[in-house]
Amino acid sequence: GRVLIIDGYCPPLYPKIDFDADRMVQIVKETGGNIVRMQPIGYYAYYPTKHFPVHPDLGGRDLLQEMIDACKPEGIKVIPYIPVGHPFLPFDFEGEPYNSWAARNRDGERKRGGWHYGYFRNFPICLNSPYREAIRAIVREITASYDVDGIYFDGPNQPNPRWMFGACYCEYCRKAYYEATGKEIPHIGERCDWNAPEVRRYYEWVVEEVTSGTLRDLCDIVKQIKDIPVLFNNGLWLSPNVAMWVGNRRYELADGFLFEAAETLIQKMQNVMLGRSTGKYVWCYIGDYGRWQFGHLRSEHSYAFKWLSVPIDGPELTMEGYTVMASGGSPIFWATNRFYYERKGTEYLKPVFNFMERHAEILQNMAPAKFIGLLVSGDTADWYLKEKGSNPYRYYYQGGFEVLKEAHHQVEPIYAHKLSFDRLREYPVLFLPNAACMSDEDAEVIKRYVAEGGNLIATHETSRYDQNGDPRPDFALSDLFGARLLREDVEEYTDLYLKIVRPHPVTQGFEPGQLIPQDFQVLRVEVQDPDEVLATTYRMGFEEELGPALVARQCGEGKVVYIPSGLEAVYPAARFEQVRRLFEDIVRWLAGGKVPYRIAAPTGVVANLMEGPDGLLLHLLNNNGDKNKRTHCREDYVPAFDIGVEVRVPEGRVVREVRFLNSGEKPNYSVEGGWLKVKVTCLELYEGISIELR
Repeated sequence: GRVLIIDGYCPPLYPKIDFDADRMVQIVKETGGNIVRMQPIGYYAYYPTKHFPVHPDLGGRDLLQEMIDACKPEGIKVIPYIPVGHPFLPFDFEGEPYNSWAARNRDGERKRGGWHYGYFRNFPICLNSPYREAIRAIVREITASYDVDGIYFDGPNQPNPRWMFGACYCEYCRKAYYEATGKEIPHIGERCDWNAPEVRRYYEWVVEEVTSGTLRDLCDIVKQIKDIPVLFNNGLWLSPNVAMWVGNRRYELADGFLFEAAETLIQKMQNVMLGRSTGKYVWCYIGDYGRWQFGHLRSEHSYAFKWLSVPIDGPELTMEGYTVMASGGSPIFWATNRFYYERKGTEYLKPVFNFMERHAEILQNMAPAKFIGLLVSGDTADWYLKEKGSNPYRYYYQGGFEVLKEAHHQVEPIYAHKLSFDRLREYPVLFLPNAACMSDEDAEVIKRYVAEGGNLIATHETSRYDQNGDPRPDFALSDLFGARLLREDVEEYTDLYLKIVRPHPVTQGFEPGQLIPQDFQVLRVEVQDPDEVLATTYRMGFEEELGPALVARQCGEGKVVYIPSGLEAVYPAARFEQVRRLFEDIVRWLAGGKVPYRIAAPTGVVANLMEGPDGLLLHLLNNNGDKNKRTHCREDYVPAFDIGVEVRVPEGRVVREVRFLNSGEKPNYSVEGGWLKVKVTCLELYEGISIELR
């Protein structure tokens, strides 16, 4: 879908209603959208209802119905936005029954929430309160009474110690928790003891019975009334401060979900592909709303968003759209409300939506080509270093994805709480970037994968802990690594380097004795066979070697590379060319040179190969230019020239036609030794190389 949001938290819907549905539809048509996410509930309701405070300007209007009436004749679908558990009622709002909805502290006082857009301070809502029946009624009446094409839930959210202002101790939570467990809600401060059974029990209850239970209930209500898709906001799934455990496996309950923000385009690609690996539809914001947060403001709500949108309206908006599309997701443009007042910027949205419309049939029949599967471990995201306030695990899988993408490798992040051998065997190479927390059962699946010919990269503390984050005396995968723990603790030093000590296909681009920047944190390990050590960790200035840093070995029918540091986590921060080259060579050795494509291009040219029944589609994204890769705002892009592309032709297939979908060009190409060869003479932001096969 080509989705545009009509946001109810800012003009022209709030603080005063100045809304014209026909005017909005013209904007949607002008940009090429085919779906509107319309907001009937925000700080107030924008349709007549008895279950939520109605906007004082609404009068006899029904803005949801007005939007449906304007969209349907134009073939535009409407999906209502319904916030679930959002803390969006003003703190001084005293009316009933709304006062009874409030989350409360141990003394029974309302919890103070944040400022959201800065209009007013709000109070968080409790899903166990009478609000739960109200939101059920809202979902029921919107689904049954309106001609909608789907439902989107922003949530469900429930206050807890790591999200939304701490655990709720209202009378409804106390009663529900006692009925579920026979216990009182424990006193949980900001720092939780995750080894305490009562803390784990409380979180299981919040996740499984309160938030997931609410989502399950609301999805059932929708499906009983209409056979339409249900999506929800799953942005917390990757949050280092909340843990994936809060997001848990709620995605299984709905047809799809939304990722909100990402710091970089490559992270946006990773998020979308990870979401798609669950088999669900994925929306991802483009035209982000949270880029600028100013430190110079003096008010206590200085972090609140101060404009109705951050006006990302240059080529980076186009690039964001192409990135989401190339990752298999649907771009959802957040800042449609701004176009209501100022049309400048629509020209940057049109190219993406027009491309998607022209090539919809090709795009919808494609899935990522299987080569490297990068495991994002649910157990590690939940429980790694659980005693700390923030989980650093994301730096490992984000770094692993980024270094492989900039090395021009085909990699797909895959999410797993429990590993399946049948799924892993689809990937010739499996990458475990510090998958520290792992059950014995999952370890056995990985051992079988390697024994039967799979090829493995593992780093740092992979399998060092069990699925609950409790340390083992040694790696569960010690036999695969050919290494055992020598010391229990991770050691941290300055000026560490990998020192190449042995020639090998993995180190073919480096001379013996050459130094490669190393992660500052290392594990001390002892190897079974010293001849399998390709590099050691060298401490410059102290002339000290800290043991093996790179181990490569044959294991059964497969190959294994083990790196005792988190080398991949270094890459996004420093982007060392030597680190990128090393990972490139590791993959080539593991795969026996059988990579799906080869690209001669600058590192900022990012590729993603998709495959379908009738052919292949190689997406090329040109993320090069004058930019700050972290801030990602007001970026400029420069063309890349003369990009050599080689794509492996599947066995038994013949190339019928090659097209550049964006430019419309039918280029000259050749097929030699099973490789299709073509050149892209000039890559602006994006090109899609369609390879039709027979």
